[in-house]
Amino acid sequence: MRKNQHQITGGSMNRELAVFVDQTTWPLPPELPQFPPTFTAGSQSFALNIPTLLLTIGYLTTPSHASGVSLSEFWAWVRYLHAIADDPDLRLTPAFFELDAHQKTILSDDFGMGVPIYWLMDRLQLGPIADGRYFIDRIAACVNATTLKPKKRGPGKSPDFVARDSTGIWHIIECKGTQTGGDYRKTQLGGLGPPPTGAVAQKRTIVFPAGYAGQRLACGLQIGVQGGKHASSLRVIDPPADEKFVVGPEQMIYADDAIIRAASARSLRLAGFGASSAAMSAPGGATPRSRPISGRYERMRRETVAEKQARATEELKNRRDRAAFTADKRRYLGREIEFDLPAPIVVGKRIVRSVRVRYGVGVDFLGQLSNHPLVDEPIQEVDDSTQAVKERTTIDAGRYSARMHVGEAFVSEIDLRA
Repeated sequence: MRKNQHQITGGSMNRELAVFVDQTTWPLPPELPQFPPTFTAGSQSFALNIPTLLLTIGYLTTPSHASGVSLSEFWAWVRYLHAIADDPDLRLTPAFFELDAHQKTILSDDFGMGVPIYWLMDRLQLGPIADGRYFIDRIAACVNATTLKPKKRGPGKSPDFVARDSTGIWHIIECKGTQTGGDYRKTQLGGLGPPPTGAVAQKRTIVFPAGYAGQRLACGLQIGVQGGKHASSLRVIDPPADEKFVVGPEQMIYADDAIIRAASARSLRLAGFGASSAAMSAPGGATPRSRPISGRYERMRRETVAEKQARATEELKNRRDRAAFTADKRRYLGREIEFDLPAPIVVGKRIVRSVRVRYGVGVDFLGQLSNHPLVDEPIQEVDDSTQAVKERTTIDAGRYSARMHVGEAFVSEIDLRA
């Protein structure tokens, strides 16, 4: 192998991941939630596909609501191709394991979100996924509720993700990642206290009514290094914790609105429709929490809404200027980007020198959205096309590629190219 070439492995982009599901942390029947029939208690092995993991990381780290540019939309997560060691199980190369503390934290957070959500997508038949913080802010604005702004860390932090599955059941997922070791993972997952700590305290910040509530998971990824004693492992638990933000049965219409907007806005941003994404995620003003007020601030809010609507309308009017492509016989508009890798990687007999990434939003979805790009009422009551976002999120892996679908509304693809 030539100098500066990184070997992925002999013909496979998969890595084995050790998973442990602690069934003892679930409540005993008849209490809910019940242990999922699609879960296997105890230790098990999971084949994790690297390109699919990269797509998942890129999708999850793109915020539902953001101003400006997010690096995760472009190249930051592609560099992780060089982070994966040439081992049959999931490990980091020593160079990435020895990054400075700030960069190690970013990598641990990214992998700590991407790996468990990837593992859960099929097992819970997940559909749209929303950032927990966005979800709380949007519902609070819809019901005119006064809530404490979620903290960025600690017990008051919102859970990482809220997800709705294909049957209409809602799940709360808190994700942790560390390169420090098993003892630190235990700290991250937390305990009952009092007061409750770590993921135990965060994952039930949002509580759904009976008949809608699903799993309340805390997932901890310990990331191993090449040559180290332990490979990477994922631990999944369901401990109880205090209830804080309660969504009542009469508010579920706003829960649907929040998660549809979150998934749609993220998809629009990735596909290059930034103005439409901003209008979708925060139709009432500058932030998802914006709502009608009084005095001069209300005038400023209305001016912000009008400006966002004008930008979104113009962007959707010119949507045909975007890159057009077909995936699974469906038509999409968005963008296509090809990156030269910092150094080639070897996958089997192929020397990969670049990566092509495509993001697209369905043509029909964009057409319907162009009729009313900015409405503050529940979006599913106005635009039937947004129901596509509530369908399953699916992932498919090829030998040198991967693809993610959010229903028929959004697609992302990654191809490793010679």
